[in-house]
Amino acid sequence: MLLVVTAASVPLSTTGEEAGVIALAALTLVALLARWVVVRRTPLDGVLAILGATLAASHQVVRLVCVMVAAGAVAAAYGIFQHFTGADWYRAALGRPTFVHPRAAGSQGYAVVAFFRNYLTFAHAMLFPLAWAAALAVRGAVLGIVAAPLLVVAIVFSTARGAWLAALASGGALALLARRRATLVTLAALTVAGCLAFALAPDLRAQASGMFATGGENAGRIGIYRANLDIVRERPLFGLGFGRYQHAASPYYAAHPEADRRSHAHNDYLQIAAEAGLVALAAFSLLYATALRKGWVAIKKAPAADVWAVAAGAWIAILGFLVGGLTQYNFGDSEVAVPMWIALAVLMRCTE
Repeated sequence: MLLVVTAASVPLSTTGEEAGVIALAALTLVALLARWVVVRRTPLDGVLAILGATLAASHQVVRLVCVMVAAGAVAAAYGIFQHFTGADWYRAALGRPTFVHPRAAGSQGYAVVAFFRNYLTFAHAMLFPLAWAAALAVRGAVLGIVAAPLLVVAIVFSTARGAWLAALASGGALALLARRRATLVTLAALTVAGCLAFALAPDLRAQASGMFATGGENAGRIGIYRANLDIVRERPLFGLGFGRYQHAASPYYAAHPEADRRSHAHNDYLQIAAEAGLVALAAFSLLYATALRKGWVAIKKAPAADVWAVAAGAWIAILGFLVGGLTQYNFGDSEVAVPMWIALAVLMRCTE
């Protein structure tokens, strides 16, 4: 009855609409408390919650970013401690299995997972607070000056080589956005922090030297890429069909037995092209090209230093996410995808 009243009020009465919506909200609350099967989950619940939280905090967007940077600094410090000790106090306190282990057999240090399940998700998620911390550091914010070196060292210790590339791209983007002496000082300090991390962990230098090799540890990944390129060549327009990848890609992987994993393409762009075709890849590219273009304008028109740092950090973080997607399907990890959507929302907020 309430739905009928609300629907009928749409062309008739604003007051009727409002009364119907308020009554429906009250019914929703009663239904939840009484456990009536009236309200059900929808595929949009998660993203609506993110949108609502972002809108609720948007009037304090600078403070919101500072909270994320501070939390990132805590996670980074915990991760650095974890690298040298292998401790996983967080999961031990919760009685959960620990996930900290050496990146490779015989390694001296441990691959950092911090509060995450995997070193990859940790490293790619930390790219977001790093981008904002670096932008804040350029503007002289103490929080950014303290957090950025910690985050750089933690990302190095994660052993996630794709995140290393993304961090380098983020540094280049910062230099492009802020051509000033403070930027050079910040980037020099972060470079020193990164070099110090490699100096303290000799095993990481070996991993860095072979990160572009087509054999050895990378052979499995190259096999995955070749299988997905076969898909794109055979089905260029609309791919295998969105949502059908894991089943429909199997015949293509059979031709490349060296591929060590078959769950996804380990590359955002190959994944989208294989699953939904080059048409979908073009639409994906248009989305982020538009976001970066509008974000660039927001950075140039930022009315204050802190707003500039928030907008620039969001822009850099999204670029880092896109670069990280060259070596990892980071849309497949909610720990990485969620901060990307938050960064995108913050950047769009800064355009207003």
